[in-house]
Amino acid sequence: MFIDLQTRYWLQIAVVAGLLFGGSGLQAEEPYSFVSPSDLTSVHLEGVTAETTENMESIQSMDYLESTAGSPVVCDEKKKKELAAQVAGAYKGVYYENNFSYLCDPCYDDWHLGENFKRICVGDCGVFDLGGEYRARYHNENNFRGLGPTGRDDNFLLQRLRVYGNYQINDWARVYAEMLHATSEFEDFAPRPIEENYWNLQNCFADIKFLETCEGEYWARYGRQELLYGAQRTVSPLDWANTRRTFEGAKVFYRGSNWDVDAFGVRPIFPTRDTFDTPNYDQAFYGIYSTYKGKKDQTLDLYWLAYENNARPFNYQTLGSRLKGKRGELLYEAEAAVQFGTFTDNDHSAGFYTLGLGHEFSDICWKPTIWTYYDWASGDSTIGNGYDHLFPLAHKYLGFMDIFGRRNITDINFLLTAAPDPKLKLLAWWHIFNRQNDEDAAYSVVMTPLGTNPTNPFTGGSKYLGQELDLMASYTISPHSDLVLGYSHFFTGSFFENAANPDFPYKGDADFFWAQYSLRF
Repeated sequence: MFIDLQTRYWLQIAVVAGLLFGGSGLQAEEPYSFVSPSDLTSVHLEGVTAETTENMESIQSMDYLESTAGSPVVCDEKKKKELAAQVAGAYKGVYYENNFSYLCDPCYDDWHLGENFKRICVGDCGVFDLGGEYRARYHNENNFRGLGPTGRDDNFLLQRLRVYGNYQINDWARVYAEMLHATSEFEDFAPRPIEENYWNLQNCFADIKFLETCEGEYWARYGRQELLYGAQRTVSPLDWANTRRTFEGAKVFYRGSNWDVDAFGVRPIFPTRDTFDTPNYDQAFYGIYSTYKGKKDQTLDLYWLAYENNARPFNYQTLGSRLKGKRGELLYEAEAAVQFGTFTDNDHSAGFYTLGLGHEFSDICWKPTIWTYYDWASGDSTIGNGYDHLFPLAHKYLGFMDIFGRRNITDINFLLTAAPDPKLKLLAWWHIFNRQNDEDAAYSVVMTPLGTNPTNPFTGGSKYLGQELDLMASYTISPHSDLVLGYSHFFTGSFFENAANPDFPYKGDADFFWAQYSLRF
């Protein structure tokens, strides 16, 4: 569906005005702890299981009242705080996991935008949810519009509207659909492929529970679906992008008391602005992702992921694991994977690992948390044959300026977060980048060699790529709306400054300022 620019602009203004006026003054009396509007601001994503079962339960008002019949309803301060936390956490990283069961609690007496369209009874069978999100983000990019330090500047506005419907037929079947409309306005250069997509189908699938035991439930899903696993270093819906990543295919998943296991086979869908998005039949993505959650304050992920592309061609098999947890105020995280297969006519052997150690100071004002990370991803003397990061949220870990991808790179980085107020969160992140292999190129976030000649990139000179400082402030306006401001500066390293490097005629630093408003309804 194509809408001309002027019509589209005024439609968006009308949508924004309606949401802003409709969503004003919707804050409850209790202070809310911050819940990130996106994967970007949720720097340490908890609940990193395959996919939770919160919205797999059929929760209707009558069912809830019947289950609590004869039990006294106590609506004390503790209960109110629990409900406030449920309100703030109702929207998940993928919206088909959203949980609005708090609306059925007799103690809930608040109201927020869109709640009138949730948990609607459909005759004698099932409940229906209707909702979505509006997000606007302004970019000021100085000297890095494109890929890497290009010397080009641009200012533009990204807008995104998501609308979804979820029909829970009963406790063993449901249907979910979601549309997405993404636009870019006022730019000087052509928008990136991930910045525009007009009225396309983001999710459309059916779920069937085919077996239930005392240990857990077995489900099957078929259709168009987003995928989000673990810390999103390998599989993510890429929420930072104005468009979101999605796939089409089948999945069987188990939800148990100690284990969550997904087995899937899908084809990636790459956004096209004016036409209906279809799967890429030259590519296949399949695997098994499992999460052990039986130990308190610790999560263990084990995965096998396979990615094939008949057009290039390549075939990658990735075996990995991730462990994250805490002991008191000590925090730790480790993730590693080995990758093997074929790349064009070459054998492929690669890998990556991430090691992180942190400390949270819960008794100190502002409750600061400090992390130290080391990220390593292999390169290769054959251009393009280093580690492939598959379908990640690269933006979350290797600098908010998205200059580098997880291939032929090392990154020593330091992260500091603090909370001066329950509604205000601050972040500072410092990265020091180097190439892992000096016989290989530096790679962009889309896994292509950086520079003006990607078919014959510059590989000599220094390994030192540069440093990046990321600053971010997130303010919760209401449980379902927030404002985020960010600033980043890239200090160009000697690899780019080398006078003999023809790929980068611009040798200076780069800056990035952005401001984002989001409202979920």
